Amino acid sequence: MQASDPMPQDIGHCLRVATSEHHARLHLHAGFAAVQNGTITLVDYRALLIRLYGFHVSFEAAVGGDTERSAWLRDDLSAVTMGGQTLPAIPHCNMPEFDTPARRLGALYVVEGSTLGGRHLARGLERLLGAGGSSGRQFFLGRGGKTGAAWNAFLARLTLGAGTPHDHREIVAAAVGTFRVFEDWLSGWRSFTE
Repeated sequence: MQASDPMPQDIGHCLRVATSEHHARLHLHAGFAAVQNGTITLVDYRALLIRLYGFHVSFEAAVGGDTERSAWLRDDLSAVTMGGQTLPAIPHCNMPEFDTPARRLGALYVVEGSTLGGRHLARGLERLLGAGGSSGRQFFLGRGGKTGAAWNAFLARLTLGAGTPHDHREIVAAAVGTFRVFEDWLSGWRSFTE
């Protein structure tokens, strides 16, 4: 870092500001809105899960992370009567390269942050899937009661990774880019046919 480079603002604040429009648009996405309102049909829910699966399989490979989200989605798809024989046919999202630790952190901000509202969305599935339990909604339930602790641990990791202005810029750019890829991918959420 050069003496003329000022330290950027808090990385969490900068990410919230830079991604706020993306968050707002995703709340209005027809599939997520129908889940939240408890009005999603089984056909549309299956289509949404399929699209999410195609994103998360690619995302997990791109960041070299664990595969828990794609595993949750496989379980959910199985629970809503889409057998494993169809999984290989699901299209996968094209991901940018997250070839630096800062870019991986920016991309992970999007995915880790999505777990915060997941439990609320899971409640919207009660009309479709019945009350209680995790069958068919494990993706939205995520880590359950451990979600807050996992998010706080990620924020600590994020703060450490934003040590220089360059890292800070890479994190923010990767988060915005990941949101763009996710939004674009979700625009075709009803396009997959079994």
